[in-house]
Amino acid sequence: MADTGAAAEAPALADDAGERGSLTVRDRAVERLVIAAALDCDGVDRRSTGVDRITGRELPRADVVVSGDHVRAAVAVAVEWRRPLAETSSAVAQSVTHALATMSGLVVDGVDVHVATVLPPGAGTPKRRVS
Repeated sequence: MADTGAAAEAPALADDAGERGSLTVRDRAVERLVIAAALDCDGVDRRSTGVDRITGRELPRADVVVSGDHVRAAVAVAVEWRRPLAETSSAVAQSVTHALATMSGLVVDGVDVHVATVLPPGAGTPKRRVS
């Protein structure tokens, strides 16, 4: 006797994608993506002291607004002395846009970059390079 009950209870593999579930990207995860993308840019450094960490003034700092599958981000960065600010800001915006679009699947409506501070010569953190 054939067992037809088990086959009838198993979900069909060709179900509609909308019925399989959904992916929710949390704001905090998106903020971390923005910060990582900003730090990948030449001339952008992490700026923090013990007090900065407590008060939330550590740089880079990101604020995001996620609405459905759209995101808008604002990022404040610390830039090394003698770096062209306009070029560095543009590179940060491009890096953040690319990271959000490829890693989160969200539609990026805009990225605002604010240079919060310019670090004095030699004050930047050394970048780790993998060789």
